[in-house]
Amino acid sequence: MRTRFFIKNLLLFLFPLLIPVIILGTLSIVVTKQYIQGEINKNNLVLFNQIDRNMELIVDEMNSLNVSLGNSEVVFRLGEIMRTQTLTLENLRLMKTMLNYINGPSNAKPYMESIYVYVNNPYRQFLASGEGLVRLQGFNDPSWMDSFAAHPDRTAIWTESRRIRRYSFEAPVAVTTLYQNLVSNVQNRPSGVIVLNIDTGYIEKLLADMTTYPDQQIFVMDESGSPVFQTHTQTGSPIPDIGRIPYSDHSANWKTGGTTYLVSQFKAKSGWTYISVTPRLSLNRIPFQLSALTVFFVLLSFVLGLALTWLLTQRSVRHIRRIIELIKHAEAGAPLPETDSVRKTDEYGYIAQRIIKNFIERHYLSAQLSEKKYKLRTAELLALQAQINPHFLFNTLETIYWKVLGLTGKPNEANRMLENLSALLKYSLDTPNEIVPLAQEIESAKTYIRIQQIRYKDRFEAIWQYDIEELQDAGIARLLLQPLIENCMSHGLREQEVKLRIKIKLARLPGHIRIAVIDDGPGMDAALLQEVRSRLESEEEVYRHIGLVNTDKRIKLTYQSAEGLTIRSKRRWGTVITMAVPLQRPDGGGEAE
Repeated sequence: MRTRFFIKNLLLFLFPLLIPVIILGTLSIVVTKQYIQGEINKNNLVLFNQIDRNMELIVDEMNSLNVSLGNSEVVFRLGEIMRTQTLTLENLRLMKTMLNYINGPSNAKPYMESIYVYVNNPYRQFLASGEGLVRLQGFNDPSWMDSFAAHPDRTAIWTESRRIRRYSFEAPVAVTTLYQNLVSNVQNRPSGVIVLNIDTGYIEKLLADMTTYPDQQIFVMDESGSPVFQTHTQTGSPIPDIGRIPYSDHSANWKTGGTTYLVSQFKAKSGWTYISVTPRLSLNRIPFQLSALTVFFVLLSFVLGLALTWLLTQRSVRHIRRIIELIKHAEAGAPLPETDSVRKTDEYGYIAQRIIKNFIERHYLSAQLSEKKYKLRTAELLALQAQINPHFLFNTLETIYWKVLGLTGKPNEANRMLENLSALLKYSLDTPNEIVPLAQEIESAKTYIRIQQIRYKDRFEAIWQYDIEELQDAGIARLLLQPLIENCMSHGLREQEVKLRIKIKLARLPGHIRIAVIDDGPGMDAALLQEVRSRLESEEEVYRHIGLVNTDKRIKLTYQSAEGLTIRSKRRWGTVITMAVPLQRPDGGGEAE
C-alpha cells in the first residue's frame, strides 16, 4: 500500500510541478535567443554607420587635398620649383599656401600622423607636414617612395600598412598609408603623389571602443580585401583567413579554426568593407546560463518533490491505517480505541472523529438523519460556492497574466489588480457559509468591479443605488452580488460594442432586503429567457449560466426558501435580475429590527 500511495502521490504532485518549470525555462531560452539576435543586428547597423562616418573623414581628407593640390597649374609650378631650385617671391607664397594645406589637417586631426606631397624631380624633394621642403635622402621615412614607384599607373586610392619613425631616436610606430597619384593633364600620367600617414593605433583604439560584445573584433578591408584597420582582443585568438569570408548582406555563421563566429558585413560607398566578427560562445552566455538554471531548478524540484511525496505518503498511510482500525472496531461492536485531539488542519483526524461520533450516536436515528442533512447541505453550499470561485479566478488571473506581460519593472495596474484580487479571495474563502454585514458584501462586489474596470477600461459603468444608513445592521450570505454582476459583464461586453451600464439597487423592506441588478446590454429573447429560467428550476448539473444557477441554489439552501432569483429580459433592452433575502443580523442572531 505504501508503494502504491507513493507512486500515485509522485505522479499527482511532482509532474505538475516540473512541467511549468521546463516550459518556462524553454520559452525563456528561445525568447532570449531571438531577442539577442535582434539586438545584434541593430547594434551592428549602428556600429557600421559610426565606422563609415569615421572612414569617410579620412577619405574626404585625401579628396580635399587632391582637389586643392592636384590641379595642373599647382602641380606644374611645384615641379618647376623642385627641379630648378629657384625660389621667387611668388614661388615662396605658393610653397607657404601648400604647406598650410598639409599642416592644417596634420595638426588638427589626432589620427593624422603626417602628410607628404611629392612631384617628380631629380633631387627627390617633397613637402612634408611639420617639416616643409625636404629631401628623401636622410629623411626618417623613405619607404613610401617604393610604393609610389610600384604603382605608376594607379588612379584610385590605395593603402599600405607600414612602420615609420618620427625621429631617429624614437621607436617605429604603425601607420596606415593612403596614396593618391597626382595626374597631369598635359602628360596624361602620374607626375606625383599625395601620401597620408594615418595613426593605426589611434584608429584601432577608436574601433575597439565601439565594440559591444566580449571578444568582438572589427575589420576595415580595402577594395582588394586586405585589412586596413582591425581590433584585437585580450582573450580572443587572432582570426585567420579573414579575407576569405564570403560577403553577405545579412548576419551569418562562419566557422574557422574550430570556432564558430557570427559575421556581419557592410560595404561602404568608398569600396571599403566593414566586418564585425563575434564568437558565438560569447553571444550564447546568457542562454547557456538560463539553460543551466532551468536544469538546476528541475533537479531541485525533483528532489524536493521526492521528499515531500515520501512525507505525504507516510502521513497518509498512518491515517488510513488508523481509520481502518476504527471501522473494524465499529463493525465488531467493540469499544473504540482512544484518539488524540483533532487539529483543524488534520483532515484524517476529522474523519476519524466523525466515525467515532456516528458510532456513539448510531442508536439515535433522528440525530443521525439530522447530522447527515446538515452535512449534506454544508457540502452542497461549499461545492456551489467552489464552482463560482474558480470560474472567476480563471478569467481574472488570465487578465493579470497578459497585463503583467505588457508592463515592466514598476508599480502599475497589474499590482492594483493583484491587491484587489487578494482582498476578494480573502473575503470569499473566509467561512464561506456564514452571514456577513451587507456593507462588507457590497465592498467585496466593488472590489470585483475595480478589477474588471482595469481589465475592460471604460467599456462598462457600475452605478450603485442604496442607503447605507438603512442597511447598516443588515446581514447577507457571502458572494451573492458578484455572480450577478459577472453575468451582466460576461454577456453584455461580449455581445455589444457600446458602453455597458450596470445598476445595482438595494432596498430594505419589511422583513427582507430587495436586491436588483439591471443592465442595458443585449438582453434575451423569449426562447433564451425561458431556457435560463428552466435551468434555475432544474436539479441537473449545468455548464452554462453556472453563476446564476449556483446563486439561485445558494439562496434557496441558505434561507430555506422556495424562491430564488427572478429574471426579466427583453432583446435589445437589457436584463433585470432580482432577489429577496430575509433580513438578518451579521452575527446570525435572527432577524434584524
